[in-house]
Amino acid sequence: MPSRLPKRKSYESRLSGIRSRKLVTKRNRKVEFVISQVPHGKQRYETVGDWIPGTPTEIRVSRMKDQRYVFLVALHEMIEYELCKKNGIPDNEVVAFDVNFEAERKRNMHPVEAEPGNDPRAPYRDEHDFATMIEMMVAQKLGVKWSAYENALLSLAPKRRVMVRPLVKETPSTSKLR
Repeated sequence: MPSRLPKRKSYESRLSGIRSRKLVTKRNRKVEFVISQVPHGKQRYETVGDWIPGTPTEIRVSRMKDQRYVFLVALHEMIEYELCKKNGIPDNEVVAFDVNFEAERKRNMHPVEAEPGNDPRAPYRDEHDFATMIEMMVAQKLGVKWSAYENALLSLAPKRRVMVRPLVKETPSTSKLR
């Protein structure tokens, strides 16, 4: 029995009906973001991803072997930037907070794996949390194990120097033993 349903047009024939000039307008040609990979040491401060407002907004991501990781960091930064812009949180506030957080980390006030954006004092905490949520969902779709991704990001952080102190304080009587 022949089907009475109309035949579907092929994908190619459906595309041919779209006029490309209507898809591209002067308004759409404006570049909003420039994403670049940089050596980790060339970031503005100790971070794996950074957004720098301007025309266009620059997204800098530390170089990593797995390009999915670079994509995820860039995605996080784009979302965080747009939400901060929408909510009136300026770049200088975010950078000042992050730089201060990193200084506190050097004084052992935060663990190595702590994220500045997760700190309750962060002026962009809600924006960071939302960007992280989207980042995690996309990571899952890309087949990225979150723990491996986090380890890759942590491997870029400066290595902590362990201070070794003598167990016994030197006193006049113990210094004679040397």
